[in-house]
Amino acid sequence: MYELGAFDAAERVLELGQQRPGSEQVALRLAVTRAKNAQWGLCQPEAALAINAAARAVITSPPLAEQLVADEASVLTFSGHPDRALAVLERIEGASRRTRVVRAIAAAPALALTGQTAEALKVAEAGYADHLALGDELAIAHPAMHLVNQVFALAEAGRLTDAAQLAQAGTEIVASHRVPIAQLFAAASLGRVATLQGRLATARRYYAEAAGLAEANRFAGPRRLVLSGLALACAMLGDADAAAQALAERDTGPAFGFRQPEQQLADAWTALAAQRPAEAAERFRDAAAQAASTGHRTAEAWLLHDLMRTTGSDTSARLRELASTCDSPLVSARARHATAARARNAAELASAASDFEALGAMLLAAEAAADAAEAFSRAGDQRAAANARRRSSALAAACEGAATPGLIHTARPVPLSRREREIVMLAATGMASKDIAQRLYLSVRTVNNHLQHAYTKLGVTSRDGLTQALGSTS
Repeated sequence: MYELGAFDAAERVLELGQQRPGSEQVALRLAVTRAKNAQWGLCQPEAALAINAAARAVITSPPLAEQLVADEASVLTFSGHPDRALAVLERIEGASRRTRVVRAIAAAPALALTGQTAEALKVAEAGYADHLALGDELAIAHPAMHLVNQVFALAEAGRLTDAAQLAQAGTEIVASHRVPIAQLFAAASLGRVATLQGRLATARRYYAEAAGLAEANRFAGPRRLVLSGLALACAMLGDADAAAQALAERDTGPAFGFRQPEQQLADAWTALAAQRPAEAAERFRDAAAQAASTGHRTAEAWLLHDLMRTTGSDTSARLRELASTCDSPLVSARARHATAARARNAAELASAASDFEALGAMLLAAEAAADAAEAFSRAGDQRAAANARRRSSALAAACEGAATPGLIHTARPVPLSRREREIVMLAATGMASKDIAQRLYLSVRTVNNHLQHAYTKLGVTSRDGLTQALGSTS
């Protein structure tokens, strides 16, 4: 019944089962399945915790009791309390394979959310290996969920290419097993990684697929999560109406605590797309405060960085604090970008763009390069500014139509004069300065002076770069 999405019926059967006498092993399976149904099906995490607490009163065998502890932590992780989940997991002392598997399902995402991405990946990999060795058992998530957790840890670390490759492999695995919740999260993982990469049209497609799976299988909580992702992708593409529609659909369902602060990125970006910047800024700040209070360190970094990107607010101090407590290069890159933006340090902004590009975060790289262009221009270095603008344009080309403030409000290139453009067009064909001078009735020295001025404005150092530079300014 649970797998078919008949969650109310599943609750009635499970409640009846718990009223019948049986062994502790059977009681554990019933309690864990009922708590899972309450958490994921009925979207009632408090009820899931109450079911777990009642079971702990009657299940006394240490190995079984520890599985209940791991299950409690799982409810906390997926209802938005990763800090509390990790504290609960410290009570586990045993090492049975099933306990390790259940523990990994809760611990890996909680570790990643709190900025411990290397440990999160290690736990998820070990959990997957243990789960395959354990085999298919009742009252436990599908083994592919460990792959989903690995993708999440990789993404939080900024290893976006690795995350995308693993997400694709995981999608193929779950497709063959036809487990709805695993298929849903596999598609959502692809959408999330694509968003971080800046491939927004691709993200929109994957999130729409995940939303369809959630709808078809009646998973209202995960549906809220993926509709938030869909709205975010639409808003960053500049489609305010589609983003608002996705949010309206999302808000017809119950609350879902997993990655709750991150979900609110969608609300803030939708406000931006609808030209409500004050509301967007307030939503970014409120969500960041919520993230700070619940241990969502990587989400807090994302929110604060987006606040800086979209409003120019100085969030550098807190981002540096987060970078010092997280092992994520992505968080560190966000902090570097915010610090450089505050100082208007052109060279550091260019380095931040390189950091993002190395991680595969092309949209953030494009925006940082655009920031560098503006900073170089203010400093009077027009050649470096033109180079940075061309770099930003090249990076933005990989972002599938992104329409973010950091790209829309970039500085315009310094225009060529009529004579400069005339000379440059001839030089780009390979014509020598002497021949250009003869054609235009100028001295060779005047031609070369015009060329040097044009080189500076276009950010090139020789005739070899003229064709590409002219194409980027046409």
